[in-house]
Amino acid sequence: DVLKGHEDKIRCILNKADQINRQQLMRVYGALLWSLGKTMSSPEVVRVYVGSFWQEPLNTLENSELFEAEEKDLMKDLAVLPRQSAVRKINELVKRIRKVKTLAHILGYLKSQMPSLMGKEKKQQKLINDLPNVFRSVMKKYNLAPGDFPDITGFSAKLREVKFAELHSLSEKQMAQLDEVLNKDIPSLMEELPSERDSPETLRAKMGTASAGSASVPLPKSAAKFGKKPEAHESNPFGYSQEDTDHYWALQDSADRLVGSFESLGPEGGFLSTQKARDVLVKTGLGRDELRQIWNLSDMDRDGYFDFHEYVVAMFLCDAVVQKGRPIPSELPTSVVPPAKRHLFDKKG
Repeated sequence: DVLKGHEDKIRCILNKADQINRQQLMRVYGALLWSLGKTMSSPEVVRVYVGSFWQEPLNTLENSELFEAEEKDLMKDLAVLPRQSAVRKINELVKRIRKVKTLAHILGYLKSQMPSLMGKEKKQQKLINDLPNVFRSVMKKYNLAPGDFPDITGFSAKLREVKFAELHSLSEKQMAQLDEVLNKDIPSLMEELPSERDSPETLRAKMGTASAGSASVPLPKSAAKFGKKPEAHESNPFGYSQEDTDHYWALQDSADRLVGSFESLGPEGGFLSTQKARDVLVKTGLGRDELRQIWNLSDMDRDGYFDFHEYVVAMFLCDAVVQKGRPIPSELPTSVVPPAKRHLFDKKG
């Protein structure tokens, strides 16, 4: 009963999951979800984070990849808590406004049905007895949602204590103001909240320079915890050498310089849309045929979007043509292909 109405706020942690094997973990996880389903009436399944949430190495590495992903998800969930809290409050405000709007339409309708002189009490009693049809008429006339209407039993009891003839008529001006709040003010308020779609500049502007750093929750650097050997470049700020052909990327310096320009374009989910990527290429002044070749070379996974690595390659090719007068290659050298994309070319070969 204490948790009723707050189910969406609950997160569960299944800790020390590295002490059992995969089969046992599946049984424990399933039993936990079943028990939580019996305890809470929420239609959505409660989020359960599975892992071993401390800095010590795992007891067994059988589920290390799962535990690492779960730990990162938990850290991200903690990082967006302030936004979730604000969104929850805004949602409650929207619910109240919708209910107020619906109630105003109901009372305005009841007022409009009252006679001017005789038979007011009789008409009021008839309207109360016919309240289901009143609700249906109001809902259809004003295109209202059924969930915004009050409980019909309790509402009819309260109406018996009110004189419909003394109610105020529906104010179209006030209804328009409520609609403006719902359709304009609330969306504007939502835009002020930090979002994963924000660039670093807009995020700092929304949160303030001082609070931007404190609001983020750093992901722990715990590769050793999950049985991973630290990569050589993690301790070397100058990255990989050319001898390390599996990891070396010839455009790494360009990538470091282009981080800011990529983020300023407003990528969504780490990708530039087709239109945004196209606009960037068009601004280079190159011809249509040249841009088509550059797009084919840069969009390596053929999804019609540019991630950061593909953006860097596209800018490199444009610069090579515009600034250095080089021809566009028929295919990318292996050193220019981002290491994370090379498997795509292996499949083609």
